[in-house]
Amino acid sequence: MINSNLYKNTFKTSFEVVPPKYGINNIFLKKLVKYSNRFDLLDLTCCPMANLRITPISIAHLLINQGVSSKKIIINFSTRDRNTLALQSEILGALAMKINKILVVKGDRIIKGNSKKSKEVFEINTVKLIKILSDLREGYDYCKNRTNTSLNYEIFSTLNLNKSYKELKKIINQRLKQGSNFFITQPIFSESDFELISKLSMKTDYKILCGILPITNTKVLNTVFKKLGGVNIDSQHLKKIKNIDENEIFNYSKEYLKNLIKVYKSHMDGIHIMTSGDISKASKLIENI
Repeated sequence: MINSNLYKNTFKTSFEVVPPKYGINNIFLKKLVKYSNRFDLLDLTCCPMANLRITPISIAHLLINQGVSSKKIIINFSTRDRNTLALQSEILGALAMKINKILVVKGDRIIKGNSKKSKEVFEINTVKLIKILSDLREGYDYCKNRTNTSLNYEIFSTLNLNKSYKELKKIINQRLKQGSNFFITQPIFSESDFELISKLSMKTDYKILCGILPITNTKVLNTVFKKLGGVNIDSQHLKKIKNIDENEIFNYSKEYLKNLIKVYKSHMDGIHIMTSGDISKASKLIENI
């Protein structure tokens, strides 16, 4: 494993960057650069919700050119969109840019997004992609050809928390054996889920970044209920938001989640903030925690 500060017992903050749909303007880029120093990690997503967006590798290239450290960047790779040849090629490209953090995701089903004429690939599942990444790190590609390269990077994978502690421990142990030591969860909204994260985070051979998604409006709330998989929606917080004025939703949700983060912070490895790409809103959530 690389000598990463992720292993140190300090609370980490990650921000989920959602690339633009059809073009990258200076306002988007400047805002990311401006607030980037407030976060330990920037996670660049890959066509989330199966909507067509610019490749995260191009965003990473621009950020690095603007002075953002490549060591801060996580690149997402989805098994939905590429076969093993394309996946390995783009992963090697990211590594050539000195990016040393890769997040493996399954990818939302095409039917959820705006590219319904596209075809899903799914040549391999996420566990298999983790194994491919682990083998590449050891000097072998998917076909067992020697790469004759020294590759050093961290493998991240996702966790759905709508499962029991026993089921989650089993999944984590399987991923550890495959080579993934870092996990990012789907968003959580209840105190019981924060307690579950705290219990899971007691081990020292892996790290978990807890997904935090402040509800900004009723549209986001409906997305959580109808489109986000792997989320425990049995939350009094979510139910209460249904009756709150639209203009008050974000502040209420932000303060609710912020208070829970403060309570459980000492028992957690870190948080992963999802604000639909709005890094200024994410910055407000981590103030004074």
